[in-house]
Amino acid sequence: MESVAALNEWMLMATLVFAVLTGIMVFLTVGKSKNLVSGLSEELETSRKRIKSLEKTAEEIRRELLQTQQHQDINQLKLKTSKSSAKELTQALLDARKRMEIAEAAIKAHQEQEKNNGGQLETAEYLDLELEPEGGLSESQREQLIDLLDPGPKGNVDIFCVMDDETSEMTARQLEEILTADGWKTNGVAQSAFSNPPKGLVLAVNSKETAPSYASFLQRVFSTIGIEVSAKMDNKYREWSLTIIVGTIDG
Repeated sequence: MESVAALNEWMLMATLVFAVLTGIMVFLTVGKSKNLVSGLSEELETSRKRIKSLEKTAEEIRRELLQTQQHQDINQLKLKTSKSSAKELTQALLDARKRMEIAEAAIKAHQEQEKNNGGQLETAEYLDLELEPEGGLSESQREQLIDLLDPGPKGNVDIFCVMDDETSEMTARQLEEILTADGWKTNGVAQSAFSNPPKGLVLAVNSKETAPSYASFLQRVFSTIGIEVSAKMDNKYREWSLTIIVGTIDG
C-alpha cells in the first residue's frame, strides 16, 4: 500500500511538472506568435506605403505623358489646320473662277439673244449654278475633318441626333460616314427626343475615370474646324466609350 501511495504521489508530481512545462511552452509560443504577427504587420504597413509611393509616381508619369501627347496633338492640329486653310483658299478661288466663267457665258448668251431678237427677250434665262446644300457640314469642314482625323487615334462612338431636326440628322450622318471611313466603329445614327436640345456637338462620357483617351482628341478636332462643342458626364452612357450628341446646328 505504501508503494502504491508513493507511486501515486510521484505520478501526481510528474503531472504537475508536465502541466507547468506545458504552460511555459504555451506562453513562449504565444509570445513568439505575437512578435511574429507584429513583425508581419509592420512589414505589411511598409509595403502599403511603398505601393502608395509607386502609385503616386506612376500617376505623375502618366500625367506627364498625357501632357506631352496633348502638346503633340495640338502641334499636329495646327500643322493640319494651316494646310487645310491653304487648301480651302485654293478651292474657294477655283470655285469663284468657275462661277465667274458660267456667269460670263450666261451674260454673253443673253446679249446674243437680245441682239437677234431686236432687243427683246422672249424667254427668261437663269444661271444654273450648283450651290452647296443648306445645313450639315460645309465642304471645307468635311475636308478639314478628314485631314485632322487621319493621323489620330481610332475608337468606338455612339452618335445621336435630335428627333425631327433635319439639319441635326444630316450633320450626324455626315459625321458617321466620315468617322466610319476613317476606321472608327459606330452603331449608325440614332434619333433621340430632347425637351431642350443642345447646341452644336456634345461629347458625353460615363465618368472621368472611364472616359476614353480619344475623347479630348475629337473635342479639339471639332473645335478646330469651327463647330461648337461641349463635354458632358452622365453614368447613363456606356463606360469606356464616347457618345456624340448632334444638337441644333446654326446654318
